[in-house]
Amino acid sequence: MSWIADPSAEERHLVAGPKAMADLAALLGLGGDWRLEAACAQGRRNVRLALRRGGAVEDGGRRLVFYLVPRDSSGASGISLSIEGPSGPAVTKLLGVLAARLGARTLEDVVLLMEADPASFAERRAAGRGEDNLKVPYVGSPFGLQDAGWRNFYGDQDFEVLLGVPECTYDRTLTLEYADLECFYARPELDVRRWSFLDWPNDKEDEIGGGRSAAIAIELDEKDMILGTTEKADAVVAKVRELTAAGHYLVVCHLCTPIVMGEDLCGLARRVEKIVGCKPVSWSQKDRDNLDNFGEFLRETLGAPGFFDGPADPSAVNLFHFPEPYRKAELAPFLEDIGVKVNAAVFPMMDFPSVERLPKAVSQVFCERSSYPVKLKELLGRAGRKIVSVPAPYGLAGAKACLGLIAAAAGRAQAFEAAWAERMAGVMPVWEEKKARAAEHRVAFVVSEATLPRLFQVRYGFGAPMATMVAEMGFGIDFLYYDPHGERPCAPKETPSARMKSFRGPWELDELLAQGDFQAVYSDICFDWRITKAGKARFSSRNFDMGIGGAMRAFEGLLGACGMPFYKRYAPHLARVPRRIHV
Repeated sequence: MSWIADPSAEERHLVAGPKAMADLAALLGLGGDWRLEAACAQGRRNVRLALRRGGAVEDGGRRLVFYLVPRDSSGASGISLSIEGPSGPAVTKLLGVLAARLGARTLEDVVLLMEADPASFAERRAAGRGEDNLKVPYVGSPFGLQDAGWRNFYGDQDFEVLLGVPECTYDRTLTLEYADLECFYARPELDVRRWSFLDWPNDKEDEIGGGRSAAIAIELDEKDMILGTTEKADAVVAKVRELTAAGHYLVVCHLCTPIVMGEDLCGLARRVEKIVGCKPVSWSQKDRDNLDNFGEFLRETLGAPGFFDGPADPSAVNLFHFPEPYRKAELAPFLEDIGVKVNAAVFPMMDFPSVERLPKAVSQVFCERSSYPVKLKELLGRAGRKIVSVPAPYGLAGAKACLGLIAAAAGRAQAFEAAWAERMAGVMPVWEEKKARAAEHRVAFVVSEATLPRLFQVRYGFGAPMATMVAEMGFGIDFLYYDPHGERPCAPKETPSARMKSFRGPWELDELLAQGDFQAVYSDICFDWRITKAGKARFSSRNFDMGIGGAMRAFEGLLGACGMPFYKRYAPHLARVPRRIHV
């Protein structure tokens, strides 16, 4: 097999380190106007080199990209040079000079020169694939072990899956989890009171996290699997009778073990319904995966003859997917002040009694989120009710857009304008004072082709579009953009004044973090060594909340992070022990 052949579906992508870059520049005899800007080996196929003369292309500079490729399949007869894009006589002459300087060297010789630099960095990537190797959200794997974990500052791992697991309020609701011990270990309850590696935003109904429904957990063991579950089923019926009553809801969770055992959970639910009078509701992980949580219950309830036949109040709204802290502290009081009634609120926690009240309001208001783990919007649309989709109320502009659409749907647009102007009269002086302070600071986001757009989107279900909020506050923004070839795009249209700086490997990222004049860097990883050793403060998704109050808290938090000298002063003591892997 020749040196060039690569039997794997993946290939090694090797980015030249600083010493290798200097050695390559010397080998090519570069000097004067031209400098070597980037070099990488793409498997055994070629070495890509980028030269630059002058500054950026938009400022009159010139960038020349060419490839070193073997002259034949053996790879032993020297190197040919291939230009990327159009070429003229001057470029052809330059390539001839560079080829002469390479002499009889082979592609392997050049790759070995790059490998000799300890800072040269290699990753595995699909052969010929040009897009970003970073996966967000990345489901089902430990953080940092996936491709490109060394430059991942997001905490998306598994969060979208966890978002799909519903939780219920305690109002007339009892949850039955019928499984073996392994199921419970695999589905730990998120609780922000516990220490975590990841600084996820807390989207739970209650501010301290965790579910609030009463629950019965039945652990199945080997005896039940061999002899049957009659004894435990009887215990379940007795406990449900003790904890519920007629008109209550019993949520029966169909987890893996009882499904594999062939347990008749529906029969158990009917038995409980007959004895106690409560309403059984089924849920399984299949419902989660299909984004159809409680779908059977909702279709049966909303599709019942006459369910929507009663009178509906045009000034009342049903709210869906508005987290309770924001809904109770800011949204509902503001709506009530302008004459809009909140009839029912369903999700992110499932409130079964609220579903009974849905017909009493004309407008069904859905808050924007990254994914909807339930098909309620489609069901209400089929019922002929008015569906209003509103942006997540992040920042002052987002809050105004959200509230304005809700008010308009309820026929209270004029009342909204007056109430908003009154609210802003008290907010804007403080906001402008903070904005003047923010203009003296900068914050940074480490991004790539895959992650940059997510800074302007709702993430984590209800997570804020952080870059949008930061720009509204008036902070300077630096985007540290990963590109293995050292290229970088123009600043996003949402933040045209942002600085774009590129990096190709871990050493360049470390340099950008340490040398940048920004004071704080985004990361959802608690105590991120990459940031602390650079002497910078950290902020995360959890710093951003909905509404006017949430924007003010986020503003104060960012100002505090930017103004804290602790990390800059003690950076040498906040670096991790050096390791050979970049995760």
